Amino acid sequence: MVLILIKQILVMLVMMSIGVVLYKIKAVDETGVSQLSNIALYVATPCVVLRALAIPFDSEKISTGVWVMVFFMIIFLASVVIARFGCGRADRVGQFAVVFSNSGFVGIPLIQGILGDEYVFYVTMTMVAGTITFWTYGVLLMSGDKNEVSLKKMLTNPNLIAVVVGMILFFAVDELPYIIQQVLTGMANMNTGLGMVILGATLGASNIGLMIADTRLYKAIALRLVVVPLFCIPILMFMPVPFEVRMVMMIIAAAPAASATSMLALKYGADYSYGTGLSIGTTIVSMITMPLVLALAMAIL
Repeated sequence: MVLILIKQILVMLVMMSIGVVLYKIKAVDETGVSQLSNIALYVATPCVVLRALAIPFDSEKISTGVWVMVFFMIIFLASVVIARFGCGRADRVGQFAVVFSNSGFVGIPLIQGILGDEYVFYVTMTMVAGTITFWTYGVLLMSGDKNEVSLKKMLTNPNLIAVVVGMILFFAVDELPYIIQQVLTGMANMNTGLGMVILGATLGASNIGLMIADTRLYKAIALRLVVVPLFCIPILMFMPVPFEVRMVMMIIAAAPAASATSMLALKYGADYSYGTGLSIGTTIVSMITMPLVLALAMAIL
């Protein structure tokens, strides 16, 4: 499994490199990257979720999924504490990066490549809780203003809508019509490539020297990619779920910081350069840390 992970990461690295080249030759610019991000976030990822949930009902998947959600909430609360003490109360951007991982652009493609599409089902179990915590705690953390927390934005998030619709399909429909299946598959297949090209283009547009000079970066990267995943291992030892599902949870826990780290930093007047450095830095370093963390988890679990 570790070898498959390394191969999948190398594939994603090549895709990121394509994004860098596209930006450097001016085939895409900041506007294009923003538009591609919208397609990925609001079309490709929701289609991945719908495709994962549009399967015949399985009570065992539901019971296992509940344990995945329990695990997610434990790790979320633990990450909040780790981030607060590790980054310091004043470092809102660093705290956000430690708490929220990039399950969409990085986690889902890795799980698809290593374990198969059927295991994306368990990632969707975290998306309900993840969307709620993102639009409440995450926005409050970045903005520092309770008035910015929006119930409407949370309820109208395409990924949350996709989970709700997908769960209805999971309980009510055995098989989708052929045309709908093919549309979902085609749109979902864009998720990995788009996500990596976006990250690569963002890297190409960034001032690398300015980012690596920020010493806060290294502490937050270590917390996100090493401390949080290692904290997960002893908890997973007591989770009554199959080994493959434990690996799903480890991959999500060990994933780099959410790409929204830079976007929300810009939106709410936080340190945008630092947020971009965290999004890109954790993505690059995770290509080394994820195989090591996963290998350790496999040996213990």
